[in-house]
Amino acid sequence: MADDRIWRTRASRRAFLGLLTAAPVAALAACAADRPPLPHAVPATAAPTPGTATTGVPTAASARPVVVPSFGPNGTHWPEHTPWLGEAVAHIIEVGCTWPAIATALARVTPAQAAAGVHLKVLPGTLTGTGSSSGSKAVLQGLGSADWAKNVLVSPRDGRGTVTISGPARLRDVKGITFARIDADDLLLTNCTRTAWAHAKMSKGLRMASSYNSTTRECGAYEIVMADAKADISDPLGYAAGEGCTLTDCVWDGCYGAPVFRPNGATDHVDTLQMYGSGWYRGLTVRDTTFFGSLNCALQIGGSRPDDPGLGTAFLTLEHSIITSQATAIRVRYPVPDGAQTPSMDQALNGIGEPGQLHAKDSYIFGSMYKSQWGRVQNTHVSYVRALDNNPVADGEWTYDSSLASWGAADFDRLTPTPTPEFLASIWT
Repeated sequence: MADDRIWRTRASRRAFLGLLTAAPVAALAACAADRPPLPHAVPATAAPTPGTATTGVPTAASARPVVVPSFGPNGTHWPEHTPWLGEAVAHIIEVGCTWPAIATALARVTPAQAAAGVHLKVLPGTLTGTGSSSGSKAVLQGLGSADWAKNVLVSPRDGRGTVTISGPARLRDVKGITFARIDADDLLLTNCTRTAWAHAKMSKGLRMASSYNSTTRECGAYEIVMADAKADISDPLGYAAGEGCTLTDCVWDGCYGAPVFRPNGATDHVDTLQMYGSGWYRGLTVRDTTFFGSLNCALQIGGSRPDDPGLGTAFLTLEHSIITSQATAIRVRYPVPDGAQTPSMDQALNGIGEPGQLHAKDSYIFGSMYKSQWGRVQNTHVSYVRALDNNPVADGEWTYDSSLASWGAADFDRLTPTPTPEFLASIWT
């Protein structure tokens, strides 16, 4: 089946791209000198400093927070179609910490109840995954509706940390549902139109996929954090469409991804987030996010197909985000782990996407980019001087800043705090 063709062989799925590019890794000294102003898209009325913009939390538990622009999680990014955690809703349902109990409660939700607001509060416990590959049995399947006026919210009754998922897990055809404050190991969301996962730490990864001849859209990752660097051969974050399938209009908002290093002796290309597949994938927005580069790059965007029915619409939008190469990650925050290779290239973004349908605003790109044509680019700083020639822009321009190559740990600390357990506990309350 198409789903199998997406996931069966992780190492071979990049073959159709053929878009790798290399650049020497510069020996760059870490430096904490004063830097020019940072491109923050912060409303003048809020006027937060770069340090506080990433740590804003709601002043009242019942009030939905105003979104504060940041380069990573700060507790304010949340799907608009979902009730806020402290918001009064018409229907509050407590359920046991088992997949069957959650499934039974979700199956009973009516459109009228969803419109009035439904919050499923899960009792403390551990949910067990059954695998996150295409052949894995889904722990939840065929639940919810993309036509509901509001998403149903599912979260721990007693707060984050009281409900977790042990082992990899897969959701299939789960629509119109937002899972929040539930940390997990490795998740695959298959055909989960308008379903979101929010305010959670993943130990291995999160992937969105469209399979079985489906069109999947509006899947969301809100403040999803991959906090720890590691040596591995798998991409932690994915965005994939199988043959005959469409994946579009999805968002990674307020997220954070640490680098993945390739183990010594391995030959896999490893990306922090990869767009790929034999189907049609596009419409990805990365906003208020920091992705540190894995061995190959931070963002592998693949390329469009000439038969894509979505041609002429946005392929990738990078908004108020930081994308780095692995060489930058090593210099500023993440030393090479024992048993891992040191990268031989300084690449932040790979893949051609759709010419003219790549957009960037208020962002930083530390490292090289594959040759590609961009649509609109505003207030986006790059460390790669060749971007001025290799990455032409139809509307706007890149801001080349040679000083980015000497940014060190202090510069990144003031821009994108490390999501330590203490930091996450302070913002996800």
